[in-house]
Amino acid sequence: MNCIPLEKEQKNKFQKIYKQGQLPVILEIEHSVFGSNYGANSWTTRSQADEMSRMLNLQSQHNLLDLGAGSGWPGLYLAKQSGCQLVLVDLPTAGLNIALQRSKRDGHNMKTLALAADAAQLPFYGQRFDAISHSDILCCLQKKRETLVACREVIRPGGRMVFTVVAIAPNLSDQEIAEAIENGPQFVQSPTNYSKLLDETGWQILEYRDLTEECADVCRQLMIIDSEKERELHEAIGFDSFHERQADWRNRLYAIERKLLRRELYFVVPA
Repeated sequence: MNCIPLEKEQKNKFQKIYKQGQLPVILEIEHSVFGSNYGANSWTTRSQADEMSRMLNLQSQHNLLDLGAGSGWPGLYLAKQSGCQLVLVDLPTAGLNIALQRSKRDGHNMKTLALAADAAQLPFYGQRFDAISHSDILCCLQKKRETLVACREVIRPGGRMVFTVVAIAPNLSDQEIAEAIENGPQFVQSPTNYSKLLDETGWQILEYRDLTEECADVCRQLMIIDSEKERELHEAIGFDSFHERQADWRNRLYAIERKLLRRELYFVVPA
């Protein structure tokens, strides 16, 4: 669970985001844009979560591992829909505590476990998971290869993994790459593209989808609805946090429209 200083800074940032995510006005915005009300900290919409569930083919007897689980979206939703066992893993405990409270309200707490752990050093022995999901966490981690290796080590033969990630677009100039890094998640830069990284870590890609335009649409919706609820947001999270939110949406949309960043979905199985 050792973190470099930048990862510690990011962990503290997410602690704040998870707590703010439970405010009524934030949950209302989330429901309007994403179709969920968990305090989501990824770009996964309800329709995308349903598609992830289909790909994973979750059954009630399955064990699902959700990495970077935050406050439970979409892991809790996937587990509730299928009735499967669920293990939520993240480092900020604020999100995990919220997720456990939500699992109790959803009546799924007896089949839900939450662990504070590093995704690159999973505290499990043997191949014990039938399915793994993670939403936009590899772009927030430096140890991308190590995380994919860790997932490979704990998944059962015939298991499935689905994840989304924000990535730097290919064939950019050095200046464009610098802009992509500036406007993307903190660790958006990858040592190699994800297709190659998956191959090198023992995964076979069954399906790939480009979700960039959907992500851009979400950014636009968030900018609009935040502006409409500016007064409520000022009262709930403060002036500075409101403008930080708007800057986040604006910067991400700028990078997407400039074709600097894209959001991808991978459906993979052990090779």
